[in-house]
Amino acid sequence: MSLPDAPAERQGLRPAVTRVARALVGMLSTRAELASVEFTEERERLTKRLALVAGGGLLLAFGALFAGAFVIVLFWDTHRLAAIAAVALAHLAVGLVLLAKAKAIGRDAPSPFAATIDELRKDKELLERALDDRGD
Repeated sequence: MSLPDAPAERQGLRPAVTRVARALVGMLSTRAELASVEFTEERERLTKRLALVAGGGLLLAFGALFAGAFVIVLFWDTHRLAAIAAVALAHLAVGLVLLAKAKAIGRDAPSPFAATIDELRKDKELLERALDDRGD
């Protein structure tokens, strides 16, 4: 008399551990790829923001230089003042716009690695539910 085949649960621990290990490696691989993409996006956003701040700071410096020249020339002849004032105001305006844009990028940017953290949180909840269901 032969014994009936063992249920799928009792066929061995090794295949079950292998499946779990593969699933975990796949999950970690996906999360690492997501973190890599988010890191690249964050680096590009930071580079853009630094360029805007540098440009804004440089133009504000030019604006201050021309504003100083304006005050000096204020007591000179007549028509040079309008040109110096216009250049100084243009540099100041563009510099302020660039700095405001840089501030907006920082304010509106999502938290670094927010998607990765969210996915890891979902994974944790899924594993907890699976463990709770198995324990019942």
